[in-house]
Amino acid sequence: MPSDKKRKRDSISGGIASDIVVTTAPSGDFPPILATTHGITLPPTLPLESYTRITSPATTGSKSTKRHQKAEYLLHGSTPRIDYEGRECPEDSDYHRYYIGIFDPATNSVELHVAPKVHFSRTIKQHAERDNAIDSKGAHLSYVDSRAMLGRQFGTRKAQKALLSREMNRIDVTDMDNTLTTSIISQVGEATRFIPTTAELGAKLLESRPIPPPNKEATRPEDVYDIADVISTEEWAALWVREWEKGDLGGIKSSYVRTRVTRLHAAKEAQQGVAISMAHLKSLKILKYVAHLIEFYQFQSRARGGLPAMERAKKSLGVDQVLVENLFARFADKTSSGGGGTDRWAVSPALANKCLYYLAVLCLVVDCWEVDLYELKVDLGLSTKELTMAFKVVGCSIKEISKIQCLSLKMTKAEAAQHKRAVLKIPLEFPSAPKRKAAARGRM
Repeated sequence: MPSDKKRKRDSISGGIASDIVVTTAPSGDFPPILATTHGITLPPTLPLESYTRITSPATTGSKSTKRHQKAEYLLHGSTPRIDYEGRECPEDSDYHRYYIGIFDPATNSVELHVAPKVHFSRTIKQHAERDNAIDSKGAHLSYVDSRAMLGRQFGTRKAQKALLSREMNRIDVTDMDNTLTTSIISQVGEATRFIPTTAELGAKLLESRPIPPPNKEATRPEDVYDIADVISTEEWAALWVREWEKGDLGGIKSSYVRTRVTRLHAAKEAQQGVAISMAHLKSLKILKYVAHLIEFYQFQSRARGGLPAMERAKKSLGVDQVLVENLFARFADKTSSGGGGTDRWAVSPALANKCLYYLAVLCLVVDCWEVDLYELKVDLGLSTKELTMAFKVVGCSIKEISKIQCLSLKMTKAEAAQHKRAVLKIPLEFPSAPKRKAAARGRM
């Protein structure tokens, strides 16, 4: 049995429907507009502007034309990035007509207003500008423009970023008059007047190389470098060679140093009863410092430039505190600081090269300005090219072992090829300034 509630609702709705008066309002110039937004969302505060256009069908006769005139409506809104546009769909307006009803409770009547229906679409401004630019150039694009368009559509992020950067930095000179171009050229010339040339930069680079200061006016090789610029006074005082004087060479790890200390010890033994000369003691001390430099270079090379705290390095290298402090101060940079001796140090490639330059100068002093690089190359674990470059930087020229030297040293031809000689001669021969490499040419 149906409930009374349902019968009451039906009776009420039927009573209202029978009492409402429906009227149609005459169409005006500013009708309400019904908008749909399928697939997009309009910003809630987007201001919209309405536009109207009267169109006429292609008919003959003034009366027919006036009778069939039709108004087209458009809504437009814009944000900084996107344009929103609402247009009528011709197919929809030909077969459907939409109304908006306004209910007046005072008179219990509904007034119907014809409402044209528009459908919103959106357009990204940047894409529209690009399409307009392409259309303005015509159907035939240049090779460069075609590649750029393909890159924007299908290129990787890196390629699209490069295209955007190129477009942002492009300068269009078509609108510049002669006055503007002349002004720009003069300002560029004024700004670049004090820029150093390639030769000046190369000379400055040579001057800034971390080598002991050379005396370029020297007339003898022994006057080019001063030992005091390589080994400080406090370092010289901390170099002890008592065990080497007694012939105890067991602690020498470097083949280069052991060979020369043995040679000095043999020369001393040949002069029995003769007191040790200052030159002999000086050579031993220089070789001692050379041994420390070789160990320091090997130590940082194994750690790829990293160094432990100074106390740990002192135990690993087995050197005096004064020596390890000077080695760190001269050939390393402090990377972090901490309490309790936890400072961290590192050797950059430039400082590692500086260590090689100082070592090369000391080896030249020991070997009387002509060094056989073979044993030194083996000790340092370097290639012949790397070591010869270090000696060239301090002013040496590189020579092969001569036939007379090969016979005197009883070397085979293959062994002699492994031995290069670094010779310091007057006038000095420092490397020339680096030159800009020419562009590679294709094969003809």
